[in-house]
Amino acid sequence: MLNKTRLALAAATSLCVAQSANAALFSTTKVEALYGWNYEDQAGAGFPIDNEEHAILTLANATGWTYGDSFFFADVTNLDHGSEGENDFGSVHAEWNLRGNIGELTGRDLSAGPVSDLYVTGQLDIDRNSSVRKTIHMAGLSADLEIPGFQFFKLYAMYRNDESSAARGSSEQYTAVWNLPFTLGGADFTFEGFVDYITEEGDLEAQLLTQPQLVWHATEHLGIGMEYQHWENKFGLADTDESFPQAMIRWTF
Repeated sequence: MLNKTRLALAAATSLCVAQSANAALFSTTKVEALYGWNYEDQAGAGFPIDNEEHAILTLANATGWTYGDSFFFADVTNLDHGSEGENDFGSVHAEWNLRGNIGELTGRDLSAGPVSDLYVTGQLDIDRNSSVRKTIHMAGLSADLEIPGFQFFKLYAMYRNDESSAARGSSEQYTAVWNLPFTLGGADFTFEGFVDYITEEGDLEAQLLTQPQLVWHATEHLGIGMEYQHWENKFGLADTDESFPQAMIRWTF
């Protein structure tokens, strides 16, 4: 199954590389700075896993072509903590997702009801910190839904292969991503975010992570808002839950 996952990723990569010579239909890059003050710093089993307060810097890019699209982001955590501190849990988490539009590739109209497009998708998740160095391979299907008012609403169902010692196996990941723009008192806002559900994987418990954001778009480029993070079984650790707000500022290029 791992070979099939890698083949799916390779196929999606080849598709996007082949299109890179053509102009993208859209490409958006954003940088976000977040600060949270109530992270779950202890695992349910009693050992430390995080700093209770820290900052996160996020870089993200979404690009679309006729035959597919890509999304990449990287989070760098604990930027406000020195690497010499005994409770430094600084890390980098990155995700790269590629999708190929099945309807465009086959020349068929696959829309049905609210589903406007179907995709084959592959994803890499990369984690690097003082104790973990792992890359997770994923592959599956994705769909775009047309829902009134939403700029986009995307669904994903993917097989996960985690080669880390804690996971030692495979699982499934189900993801929803959305963006809902609206105007209030003449000001522009968006309600956006994602929710991930990951089934049990080896020694890791099932996880639910969601990070909805409310963003006021002060200018074309500047966004100010709040992100709310809810994470059940953080890092796949049993009885390790967190739920708290994070202040956010964003610059969109």
